[in-house]
Amino acid sequence: AERALFFAQVPSSAIMFSSKPKNRNSSQQGTEMTAMVPASSTKQVGFALGDDDGEGRTSMQVNLFSTSGRATVIEALCKDGTFKPNPNRAEAEGADAGDIDIESGIATKAVPKTEKLGTMFGVFLPCMQNILGVILFLRLPFITAQAGTIQATAIVLICVMSTMLTGLSLSAIATNGKIQAGGPYYVISRNLGVEIGGALGILFYLGTTIAASMYVLGAVEAFQTGFDMKDQFFFDTQIESLILMFCISSVVYIGVKYVNMSSTVFLAVVFVSIFCLSLGVVLFKLEKFDGELSDSDRVSMDNIGSNYQPDPDTGVDVSFFSLLALFYPSVTGIMAGSNRSAVLADPGRSIPTGTLGAISCTTFLYIFTIWLFGTSLANDTMMNDKLIVTAVAYPHEIIVKLGIIMSCIGAGLQSMPGAPRLLAAIAEDDSIPFLRPFAPANPSDEPSRALWLTWFIASLPVLAGNLDFITPIITLFFLLMYAGVNFSCFVLSILKAPGFRPSFKYFHWSTSLLGSVWCLGLGLVISWYVTFVALFLFVMLYVYIRAQGAVKDWGDALRGLRYGIARDELIALAVKDNFHAKNWRPQMLVLADTDASGNPLKPQLISLVGQLKKGRGLTMVASIIKGDVLDPEVCEHARDAHAILKLHMKEESVPGFVEVIPSNAARSEAIWGAAIHSGLGPLSPNAVMMAWPDEESDTSDSEEFVRTLKGLTNLDKAIFLLKGGDDLPCVLDRVKDTTIDVWWVVHDGGLLLLVPFLLSQHRVWRGGARIRLFAVLTDPKENPVQVQKSLEKHLLDVRITATVTTVDLSDTSIAGDMRSVYSKTADMVRRRELLRALDNPSTMSQAAGRHTAHRTVAEVFAGMGTGLSERLGAKEADIKKATATEESPMQRGGGKKGKGWGKNVDESRMA
Repeated sequence: AERALFFAQVPSSAIMFSSKPKNRNSSQQGTEMTAMVPASSTKQVGFALGDDDGEGRTSMQVNLFSTSGRATVIEALCKDGTFKPNPNRAEAEGADAGDIDIESGIATKAVPKTEKLGTMFGVFLPCMQNILGVILFLRLPFITAQAGTIQATAIVLICVMSTMLTGLSLSAIATNGKIQAGGPYYVISRNLGVEIGGALGILFYLGTTIAASMYVLGAVEAFQTGFDMKDQFFFDTQIESLILMFCISSVVYIGVKYVNMSSTVFLAVVFVSIFCLSLGVVLFKLEKFDGELSDSDRVSMDNIGSNYQPDPDTGVDVSFFSLLALFYPSVTGIMAGSNRSAVLADPGRSIPTGTLGAISCTTFLYIFTIWLFGTSLANDTMMNDKLIVTAVAYPHEIIVKLGIIMSCIGAGLQSMPGAPRLLAAIAEDDSIPFLRPFAPANPSDEPSRALWLTWFIASLPVLAGNLDFITPIITLFFLLMYAGVNFSCFVLSILKAPGFRPSFKYFHWSTSLLGSVWCLGLGLVISWYVTFVALFLFVMLYVYIRAQGAVKDWGDALRGLRYGIARDELIALAVKDNFHAKNWRPQMLVLADTDASGNPLKPQLISLVGQLKKGRGLTMVASIIKGDVLDPEVCEHARDAHAILKLHMKEESVPGFVEVIPSNAARSEAIWGAAIHSGLGPLSPNAVMMAWPDEESDTSDSEEFVRTLKGLTNLDKAIFLLKGGDDLPCVLDRVKDTTIDVWWVVHDGGLLLLVPFLLSQHRVWRGGARIRLFAVLTDPKENPVQVQKSLEKHLLDVRITATVTTVDLSDTSIAGDMRSVYSKTADMVRRRELLRALDNPSTMSQAAGRHTAHRTVAEVFAGMGTGLSERLGAKEADIKKATATEESPMQRGGGKKGKGWGKNVDESRMA
C-alpha cells in the first residue's frame, strides 16, 4: 500500500525506472531500482550522480522499497518543482496504513496513528464491560432461586456454549483480516453476501438498540427498588426510562469521546460492586455480617433443587427455557474486542486470547455467584427480593445500589453509540435504499441522524416497563447474528478458500457448524414463535435487499460455495454417460446474426427460446461475426454486440449466457465450433436454433446452410429452424384462439411433441392456444383409424392435450424420401450403439433392438395392442427390402418438379 501511494503521487513524466536482479552472491534479496530524475533536482540536494544520459537526466541507485529511498526521490522532485506535494501528505505520513482488503490488497481509509493496544485494554476489558451488566445484579439470584444451583449452572453453560463456539469462529475470521466498521455485519456481509449480511445486520442493530432499552429499564428498576421510589405516580417507570434514554442519547450526541473516557470508571464500579456483594455473602454465611437480612434468611443448601413459581412481580409462569431467555443477554458482548482490531498491536494474538479469556472469566464469575448465593441464602428470600444483592453488600448497601445504577447507565452508554455506527455502516454500503439518509456525509463524522433514529426505536421497548418482557427479543436477535458468524466461518473452512488464512488455528469447520446449529436450536427451545417471527423478518429483509439488485464485489464465500457445488455436480453428471429421457431438457444454442450495430437480425429467435424456458434448460445465445480477433475494432464490435444481446435477453426474460465469436472461417465451421465448445460437460447444448435463410439467398448460401445442417446432425444436435416469424408474439403479448400445429412424421421419441407442449405452457400461449397433431401416413396399408386411436391413447398416457388428425401421404414421393432417411438414420444408430456395446458388453443385449424406434409415427402406433413386436419386425423387413430395391432420391439426383423441393433436391432431402 505504501509503494502504491508513492507511485501514485509521482508524475510519470518526472521519473523513469529500470530494474535488475541483485547479485546472486549478495546477502540482500530483491531488486535494484535505478531512478532517472532531472539532473538539476539531484544536484540541488547534493546527491552523488552517475553519468549524464545526454537528455538532462542522470542515474543513481535508490532503494525505492525503503522509506528513505522514496523520500529521497520525492524531495529531489520537490526541489526541482516538477512534483508538488499533496498538502495532506504530512497528515498521511502521520497516519497508519489503515485497513487492507485481504483479497485485493487495496488500502482503505487511513486511521490516525495512535498508540496500539494490547490484549488487556484492547480486548479483555472491553469484552468484560459489555458482558457484565444488569442481569448479574438484578436477575441471577432470582434465576438461582427458581431453577436451583444445578439447573442454573446448566443455563449458564448452555448459553456460554454458544458464545464460546462463536468466539472460536470470530477469532478465526478476525485474524484473517481487520474487521472494519459494522463489526459482525461486516464479517457476514463480506462472507455470506450483501443480502444475508444486510438482513442479519438490521436484526443485530435492533437487538443492540433494544439492549440499550434493557439497560435503561435495569437502571430505573434499581433506582426505584433500592431507594423505595416505586409507584410514585402513574407510569413512573416508563416516564423515568424515557427521560434517562434521552439523557444518554444527548451525551452520545455531544461527544462519543466522553463515553469512552468514562467507560473505565463504569467498569471499575462494576468490579467494586461484585467484590462488595461477594464479600458480604461470605461474611453473612459465616455469621460475621447481617446487612439488611435476619437469621431466618441464612439457610444453607436451600437452593440446590428447582422451585418454579410464578414471577411475584409479573405473575408470569416461569420455566427452564424462560429463564434461559432471561439470562442469555448477560453473555453477549463478545464482539467488543474484534471491533477494535484496527488499533490492536497484535490482533492475531489479542483477539482470541482476550475474547476467550473474557468469556471464561465471566462464566466462572456467574457460576461462582450462583453457588455462593444458592448455598447461603433462603429460597424465599431470593425468590421475592430481586435486589437481594444490595441487602448483603459489605460494608454498606448504598455501594452496590449505586454500582448497579452506574453499571446499567455505563452499558447503555456503550450500546447507544454502537448501534448508530452499525446502522451507518449498513447505510454506507448502499444495499438498503431506505437507509441512505442515515449515512453520514463524511465517513469520519458521527452518524447523528442514525443516533436519533436509534433513540426513537430504543424508547419504544421501555414502554413495557419491565426488562423481563424484552429480553427474549434481544436473545433471539443476538442468536441469529451469532449463528451467521459461525456459518460464515463454516463456509470459509469447508471451501478451503485460498484467501482464508487465519492466524488463529484452534478451530474446525465442525465447531463452526455446531455453533451455528446450537444457536438456532437454542432460539427454538427458548421461544419457537419469537424465533419464527425473527426468521420471517430476516426472510423479508433478504427478499427486499435482493429485489433492489444490490451488487457488491466483496468476494463473498457463498459464491465460492455455489462454484464448488456446481463443479461437483457437473463432474457427477459427466460420470453418468447415459442421460435418461425423463431428465432430458432443451439445452438450447441460439445462433443469432447481428447487424453492424450489434442488434439481432431475427430477434424472434430470442423470443421463441424464451417461450420454451418451461423446459428449465440452459440457453446460450451465440453470434458469429466476420473478422479476426487480432483486430481491435472487431473485438470492440464483439463487446458491443454482447452487451446489446444481453439487453435483448433481459427484455424477453430469457436467463442464459451470450457469446459473440469473431471468425474468418467458413460460417458452417464457425457454427460447428460453437456447437461443440459452448457449454460445459453435461450442460453443453443438445439443440441448435437458427433462422431459415432468406429467399434472396443465392445457391452458395443454400449449400452452406445445408452443409451446416449436415454437420449439426452428425454432432447429434436437435435442430430448430425458424422460418418467417414476423408475427411471433413477444413476451408481453397474450395469444387468443390460436393453434400450434405439429406435423409428426418420424417417431423421434417424443421431442417434436414435447417442444410444442413446453411452448403452450408459457404465459404467452397458455390458455389461448391448442395443439393439433397431424400424423403422417406413408404406407397405404396403414389403418388411419387405428393410428388415430393409438395416438390419442398415447397423448392421454403422457398427459398432453391435443387433437389428432391423420394425413395420408402414401401416394406421394415423400414416402420414398422418408424411408431413405429412416434407413440411413437407423444404420447410424445401430453403428453408434454397437460401438457403445463394445465398450460395455453387458449392454449389448439391451441395445439389440433399439433401432426400431426410428420409424414413422404411423408404423409405430398402427400396431399398438395387436402384436406390436411382430408387426415392427415385419415392417423392418419390408423397409430393408424397399430400400434395397427402390431407387432413392439421392440415386435419382433429382425429384418431381412443382413439389416445392427447390433446386438442390438431394441436399435438401438429406437435411
